[in-house]
Amino acid sequence: MTDISAKSLSETGKASLLVLDASYTLEMIKERGMENSVTCRDLDGFFRHVWSAHPFASLLTSESWSPRFGKPVWHNMGPRHTFIEGKLGRFGWLSFLFPLNFLIGQIGLFFTLWALIRREDVRVIRVGDPLYLGLFGLALKAVTGVPMLIRINGNNDKVRENTGRALYPRFFRTAAVEKKVEAFVLPRADMIAAPNQDNVDFAVAGGANPVFTTIFRYGNLLAPEHLQPPSERGTDSALFARLGIEPGQFLLCIGRLESVKFPDDAVQILSAAVKAGHDVKLFFAGDGDMRGDLLALGHQLGVGERIVFGGNQNQKSLSQLNAHTACVISPLTGRALSEAALGGAPIAAYDLDWQSDLVETGVTGELVPFRNVDAFAVSVCRLLADRDYARKMGQGARERAREMLDPEILDAHERAEYSKLMARFAWR
Repeated sequence: MTDISAKSLSETGKASLLVLDASYTLEMIKERGMENSVTCRDLDGFFRHVWSAHPFASLLTSESWSPRFGKPVWHNMGPRHTFIEGKLGRFGWLSFLFPLNFLIGQIGLFFTLWALIRREDVRVIRVGDPLYLGLFGLALKAVTGVPMLIRINGNNDKVRENTGRALYPRFFRTAAVEKKVEAFVLPRADMIAAPNQDNVDFAVAGGANPVFTTIFRYGNLLAPEHLQPPSERGTDSALFARLGIEPGQFLLCIGRLESVKFPDDAVQILSAAVKAGHDVKLFFAGDGDMRGDLLALGHQLGVGERIVFGGNQNQKSLSQLNAHTACVISPLTGRALSEAALGGAPIAAYDLDWQSDLVETGVTGELVPFRNVDAFAVSVCRLLADRDYARKMGQGARERAREMLDPEILDAHERAEYSKLMARFAWR
């Protein structure tokens, strides 16, 4: 980890990009080997420099990584990339007044980024959601005149409908408040980009201009390990021994252990598979608040000893898990579903969000009606019982993923869309 000052990194003749993204802190990115998800943003030099800012990173990082309070910290990620980590608050002594301290810290970050935009010829502000980051981006757009692109990463309406909760209760308390914020932010975006049409439709329904929408798929975000053919990945015996699972004898569920991802359905599916006579374990690659509840449910269903909580895995481990799982269970998965398909994994998934783009029953896997756990279990058991069918589905998924997610094609598309956006604002 190398800190650098906010000095000018200007070069002549190319624009810069500012990204506001709260998906991962830099600590998470390094632990999981996800650097490519950040460094790909320059699009092979299309942008002279990219500044990626997490406005409140210290809320989610460990104390050993960075103090929770203070000024934003700048990290050099390479010649064209800088990661800026915002703080939970500005002053440690003011921690007892969290709202005020947080506000002071965010105002300080705002002025820092405002100065950066003016100094470094930032020509696009890209934000990672239409809620808090959308409001932050709109404020920067208002004082700089720089266009704002919103990268939509999910169908917020469907998630709220299915959970009955706000996505970010710490900030907005209720789903109704979030809807009002989206109704304010989305019509004011200069472009909407999303990984699939379902997410684009969500944005348009919320007021975004349908003329200025596009699809940025996940392919160019993926680590190189996921692009490697499964047959060339080998088998890391030490990894599987450490994780307590055997190749071909485990179900894989990747994602946060939070209610919005429905991991409890995976436990019920494990129970059904075991009752059907399949000797498998369930491996959770991810972590979250539901871990204790999931284990309790497993014990209640008599399969608690077959559940393995692996926590967050790096990209090399995930590439191995995808290549050697008996079946990927995907209640709701984003980028990780792309990685599973590229790994040639047999996949069973709910027909939710973008998953039908990649999973088609009998062609690339098994797609089942949302929250129909019984049907999901039947599909998983079909893949477990007929390994030839499962292998065929995995091959079909990989072929479709390679067509959809070619990094070079996606980079070219994004360069064209950014060029059109900047041209609309008469950049010279």
